[in-house]
Amino acid sequence: MQLAPAAAARDKAVSFLGVEIPDDLWEPAYQAAIRKLEYIVSHYGDLDGFRLGASYLGKLAQEYLSARALSTFCAEKSAEKKTASEEDGLHDTNSISEITSKCQPKECVK
Repeated sequence: MQLAPAAAARDKAVSFLGVEIPDDLWEPAYQAAIRKLEYIVSHYGDLDGFRLGASYLGKLAQEYLSARALSTFCAEKSAEKKTASEEDGLHDTNSISEITSKCQPKECVK
């Protein structure tokens, strides 16, 4: 399988994202793109070489970087929410059930 040069794929990924990609992010993105491309080609073919081009490889790298950015963002927001809950005294579900049992009639609480 003759792939497009990594530099060309990186240029395409940069154009898709609209920002430069630091080396420490590019390497795992490129490796993930190669793995995904190998899977795609082995199952669906290379579309007469189209999937081996810089644009396709760059798009796969861009997909990896976008997913990684979203995962990082969600993890940070989750950590912020957890910290806020701990500050409010909601460390576990036991305190939640105590609160709800005080707010509802006894026959509704199981």
